[in-house]
This record gives sequence, structure tokens and C-alpha cells, in this order.
Amino acid sequence: MPPLRSDLLEKLIGSETKAELLMYFHDNPDTTDTVEGIAAKIRRSPKEIERDVSDLVELGLLQEVRVISFSKDRDQELQKEISQRLVSAGSFEETSTSANRDLTGVAMIDSLLPDGYPSSSVVLVMGDPATGKTTLLIQLVAEALKKGRNVVYSALDDFPDSIRDSMKLMGINPRDYEVEGRRKLVFIDCYSFLVGVKSQEQYSEDPQRLSDLSIVVTKALSEARDSGNVLLAMDSLTTLIQRSGVRPSFDFLHTLIAKIRSNRASCVTSLSRKAFHPAIIAAIQDKVDGVIEMKVEDTKDGLARFIRVSKMKGAQHITTWTPYNRDTSMGLIIPYEESRVKKSV
Repeated sequence: MPPLRSDLLEKLIGSETKAELLMYFHDNPDTTDTVEGIAAKIRRSPKEIERDVSDLVELGLLQEVRVISFSKDRDQELQKEISQRLVSAGSFEETSTSANRDLTGVAMIDSLLPDGYPSSSVVLVMGDPATGKTTLLIQLVAEALKKGRNVVYSALDDFPDSIRDSMKLMGINPRDYEVEGRRKLVFIDCYSFLVGVKSQEQYSEDPQRLSDLSIVVTKALSEARDSGNVLLAMDSLTTLIQRSGVRPSFDFLHTLIAKIRSNRASCVTSLSRKAFHPAIIAAIQDKVDGVIEMKVEDTKDGLARFIRVSKMKGAQHITTWTPYNRDTSMGLIIPYEESRVKKSV
């Protein structure tokens, strides 16, 4: 996969204001307005956005005549260019034989990673709404616990008790892994702060205070005796960015990834593909080791779901879209053929 041009990304999201402009025009592509009008809509002063608007005009993404308008054609061209750079050229990517690899225990994912995945990786689960991103993330966590791994779960989108209930549907009792003295599962409750409820967990933090959250994550990770056998799960990166801003969240993610790699631990986090401009999505994908993509399409037979591994450093991976289904009774992501067999029985 050819490296992303850092100058292109810098021109697109080199500042928080640029990120806000991209998100505004992506949500309102037919907008035509003055610099003053645009500044008022994103709650910035005209002076704050003047230089960033000029950069986007130079790039061809905005067209300046007498007013500022969004170039949807150029936006599509940039999206296509970014997508081509992010997806591997073939069905398999060459892999280093020195990398330690393991199976996830999730049949759907293991079928897309024929030789396993690198045991020390930062993986992004990305997809459209209703594809089951959280379900897959919890399933990966449940399988990691079964394998004896330590798990730190940073919950931003739901209460820890709701996540525990989902784990029970998948066949494990999380409380068995939270026994004092031999604890394998630790929650960092960020969701309670967001909804104004007092947390009952040992670790909790306001996700808008990223420096404090970073400290709490470090403390939780340090609980594990074997730092190389830890999985950090964060659901979701979408909420973190929306609450804290693009640039601060990127800095937090950069620090977090450095911690994970220095400890030879692993991390899996989720992101809604439609929440941000593709340039922001691309910058996040560029930072991580692996990307699992999920999408849903409306067909004549109803909704069809597809999954692929578009990126996985150090491991062979299948990049073609593969159909899958969800077992709603157990909250599982399962291969399409397996779901057909279950229905026919």
C-alpha cells in the first residue's frame, strides 16, 4: 500500500478549523456563502478561518468567486484518491514471517485472516450504522478473555453493565473475570460522565479531559502482570472525537498507540464511517495497524451485510467484501453460510 501523502492530509486537516470546515461542507455540500457567513455557522471568527479557507481553495476543494462554495466533484475525487491509497492492491498482502500471529477466536474474522493476526496490533473496526461494530468489538473481547488475556474496556457509548449483559449473551460471565486478586477484566466508565450519572466502576473519567483519560488508561493497563497479554478495547472513537475535537483526539490517539506498542499490548476501537469527512477517516486509518470494515446494503431481499479486512500490517488478509449475518439471540457476528445453515435446521 503506497504511503499517504502527509502534505495532502496536512492541507485537509492541518488544524481544528480545517476539520470543522470539512465536516460542515460535507454535511452541507450545497452551501454557498461568504467567509463571514461560514464563520458564523461554525462559530468561529472570519479571521480564524480565512487562511484555512484559502488553503482549501488552493486545493480545489472550495471554489471562491464572490462567495465560498463546496466542490462536490473535487470532494469525490479526493475521496477516491484516499480510498485507493488505503486499500491493499490485491486479495492478500505480503507478510513478515517474524511477526507473532494468533487467531481471534471469532470465526468471521479468522476466515479473513488466514494465518492469524499480529498479536501486538492497533485495530480499527469501522462501519456504517447498524452493521454491528460494537457487537464485533465485544465478541473480540469475549474471545480474548476465554484465551486468558487481560482486557481493559473503555466504555464511551454505553454503561459497563450493558456491556456485561452483551458478554453473557455470548456465553461468558464477565463477573468471573473481575474477581479481586485474579482480575482479568477492567472497565473504564466514560459513559456515566456523558449522561450525568455517578459511576460505580473503579475507573471512570470524563472523555473530554483527554490528558486525565490517558492517565487512567495507563493505570488500568498497569494492573496486568503481563503487559504484553493485554487487550485495550475502546468503544467508540466516534464519541471521543465528537466530544473532544479532531486535533486533540488525534494527539490522544497518537499517545495511546505509542503506549500500546511500547507495552507490546493490543488495542481494538470502533468508528462510524459516516460521522466524519473521509479525510479525517483516512488520517485515523493511516495511524492504526489494521482496519476491519463493515457495511450494509439495501437489496431486493432485504438488508445485506458485508465485511472485509482492508488493512492489516504483518499479516495476510482478504480485502474483498464478504457477506455476514448477525445472530440476534446471541449478539454474534457469524459467517453468512453458517447463518444459512442455522436457518435451515
